[in-house]
Amino acid sequence: YGTEPFQTEDQFAAHLASGRILDRDLDAVVSADWSAAVPGREIVPGLDELAFRRGRLRFLFPILSGPRLAWEKTETLLLEQFDRRLPSLRVASLAAHADREFAHLPGRSARVAAFLSFLWECFERAAARRPVRVPDRAVRRRDQLIRAGGRDVDRMVHPVLIHWVSAFVDQGIALWPLPDRDAGLLRAVRRALSKRAFGTARWLTDARAELAAQDASDWDAIRTIEWALDALGVPDHQRSGVLQATTLSLRGFAGMVHQLELRPDRAPVRAVPARLVEHVALHLLLEALASRHELARFCGRSDAGWADLPAAASVPQADDGLVYECFLLAQELDVAPDTWADARHVAAFVDAVAGFDAIIRRRFLHRAYERRFRVQVLDALAAQPQAEPEVGGDGFQALFCIDERECSTRRLLEESRPSVETFGVAGFFGVAMSWQAIGAARSRPLCPVQIVPRHFVTERALCEDERNAWLRARRRIGKTAHTWRAGHRSAARGGVLSTLFGLAGVVPMVGRCLFPRVSERIAHHVEPAPPPTRLVFERVDDARTEAGLHQGFTVQEMTDIVEGVLRSIGLTSRFRDVVLVVGHGSASLNNPHESAHDCGATGGGRGGPNARVFAAMANHPGVRTALAARGIPVPDATWFVGCYHNTCDDAFVCYDEDLIPAERVARVEEAKVAMRDACAQDAQERCRRFESAPERGGARRALAHVEGRAVDLAQPRPEYGHATNAAAIVGRRAWTRGLFLDRRAFLVSYDPTQDAEGHVLERILGAVVPVGAGINLEYYFSFVDPTGYGCGTKLPHNITGLVGVMDGHQSDLRTGLPWQMVEIHEPVRLLTVVEARPEVLEGILARNPDMDRFVRNGWVQLVAACPTSHRMWEFGPDGFHAYEPECRTIPEVRGSVPFFAGERRHLGCVRIAAGARPAAASAGGVR
Repeated sequence: YGTEPFQTEDQFAAHLASGRILDRDLDAVVSADWSAAVPGREIVPGLDELAFRRGRLRFLFPILSGPRLAWEKTETLLLEQFDRRLPSLRVASLAAHADREFAHLPGRSARVAAFLSFLWECFERAAARRPVRVPDRAVRRRDQLIRAGGRDVDRMVHPVLIHWVSAFVDQGIALWPLPDRDAGLLRAVRRALSKRAFGTARWLTDARAELAAQDASDWDAIRTIEWALDALGVPDHQRSGVLQATTLSLRGFAGMVHQLELRPDRAPVRAVPARLVEHVALHLLLEALASRHELARFCGRSDAGWADLPAAASVPQADDGLVYECFLLAQELDVAPDTWADARHVAAFVDAVAGFDAIIRRRFLHRAYERRFRVQVLDALAAQPQAEPEVGGDGFQALFCIDERECSTRRLLEESRPSVETFGVAGFFGVAMSWQAIGAARSRPLCPVQIVPRHFVTERALCEDERNAWLRARRRIGKTAHTWRAGHRSAARGGVLSTLFGLAGVVPMVGRCLFPRVSERIAHHVEPAPPPTRLVFERVDDARTEAGLHQGFTVQEMTDIVEGVLRSIGLTSRFRDVVLVVGHGSASLNNPHESAHDCGATGGGRGGPNARVFAAMANHPGVRTALAARGIPVPDATWFVGCYHNTCDDAFVCYDEDLIPAERVARVEEAKVAMRDACAQDAQERCRRFESAPERGGARRALAHVEGRAVDLAQPRPEYGHATNAAAIVGRRAWTRGLFLDRRAFLVSYDPTQDAEGHVLERILGAVVPVGAGINLEYYFSFVDPTGYGCGTKLPHNITGLVGVMDGHQSDLRTGLPWQMVEIHEPVRLLTVVEARPEVLEGILARNPDMDRFVRNGWVQLVAACPTSHRMWEFGPDGFHAYEPECRTIPEVRGSVPFFAGERRHLGCVRIAAGARPAAASAGGVR
């Protein structure tokens, strides 16, 4: 599809030069490849396959071809000035060979140039004899028209398709809703285009009768597709390929329609009757009509057929890039010059160079790139001693999401409060629910995307009068804002409003850009505050919503959820007086990709409601009684507090504080102070990645900076989201406590000593592998191909229908992540290290085909670590094999802040010295 699977060779060359990839990494991946070279088998005398591949990976250069190569040969004297172009040439041996073979030429330079010309001609002859493989692809009529000299039909069809599909999936942005939308995409658009008011292009006006006839006969999607393929003259054996190529010619829209068909519950405001087959039918229908019109115009008569198109001439192109590559490699590698006198050796060398093409080379380079990171992490884990929290003091326990952004928060919290114990669990906390906040237009699922929630949870105001007053105020503000936006987009009212209130609109915009924190505080005071609420989460009967969801959870269901989480993290005893349950999300002012910064475990939502509901469940008297009967006695003195951490501005809030028992209020306040300090330190650690952030000033100034970024209208990087994620570590916190992982690891709590058969681990990996790998691959592909898999720069992005973004007013519906979210990312597959023996993991993979495909097909890297010795085994094509560390020691530093201060690059793993505590550096109150 014209996309890239790996980084470019230029990027890999920079990694080799910087030491990010070492020579031993290249040697290791070449030697370990099970399908590549055979040791000892020679390509040419003196050069075997392994030596060739090692040498080729170390010698990276741009492959020139076509006019640029011709220019290089003539203007830069490529064949003569060899010694200045390639310093590593064996000039002496080449010169001696040239003296012997071209002795009749005067001067050594002439003799060497003659030999190089002879060498070029040898490779040129060998390359010309190689068969050219032409891919067998289905050809669209649009491609035939272009080759014949006609116009691009996609330029006619795509603007129409973008307009109507955007109107169909619209969630309330459009001023005029699409008529007959409930009839489905195909019928609604066909009916509209058959009317004079909607079709403006000539090819559409000519097709009105055809569209009206199809609409009158009520053709369904399948019949429309068959008609369009017949009209395009597509043979049966090419129809599948043409369907795929046509659908992918306008990317993103088909995928969005498909998602709205599969998961209508995830529509932001209103579910639409979306069907992928109708989208394909509409696309083919428009293409058939446009192609017919263009064919008639091109041929000059209305009865023209596809056979009337002139055949495009096929001109074979010489692969001069391959010749150039062989020419340079022949001089770089240690091959005797007289080898090239034998045509068989020349042909074998050309075949070897062509067989080790750019994609294969980049695959090996990528493996070496991943290997260096993998070795650093595994060596650090092997050398890391066990570290338990201190007993007593102001200690509490905190459950965080496994999100790698909470990796630093947990480390800094434990560093400043050694008696605190933290855990990592998927951020929906086992509460798969459809959540509707007070005042929300509709509910939304808060759970991993592969889970369909069966329960509905909402909240109610403590005072109905306060709720009604708040809703009325919101409606007034909403109607005013809607009227203002709608007026600006109309010709008459837009001119009047701009004339009368233009200056009034400029002032807040300038304030948002120049004084974002002050503007946000003013707006915060203007907006009405929501009333205090209570959760409605317990089901008292079998009541269901209109969508068939259970209204709340039974006591048994709540017990199952709480028990599942506590057992998965190993917290079945040793409960502290206060247990914080910290969900997370990200809120920023001007960011059309905001949900990509939110919690992956809640399907791109915010985990605060999940944390609040889980805490309420864990505090429920009936749940406590049931837990005790199941062997988890939670003391009466223990209180769970639901919390929310905003990873964009590092704000921290607690829910339902008025329900906290009086004897626990002081301990909760201590916990809030500790979290405030950790969040401020976290802001300081994050700011080292921002070029515009202050380099000095400590955590207080860093916190003010991230608060300003979050509400800055002109800020394209409110936060970097999951950028830098690279590893997932599943095991006891004692194994990673005090280990600096540079905010790069999903940290998942799991106690193997309480799970001999691996049943708990199986449930954990069932959530961690798809969620963690999904996030990781999203960032991987958006980095290696920002245009094809990502969505380019976010600066020209416009929100479309509240479901996606386009570049400007018309483009593909952009998929993937913007460059401003991935520019500092290192694209490596997720390194998943699990504290379990290999046989336990093999059993889990055997029972879970989906997880097995993730691992065996190489979408994640899996490592098993023995729970007693932490000896490690890496998973490969032939199963697990033992890992031997390269280094058995780990550097130690005085603290996190002194280590990362002033550094913007990725940092290696170090151990924080025991007793090193960052100074409290909070600013402001807990919000």
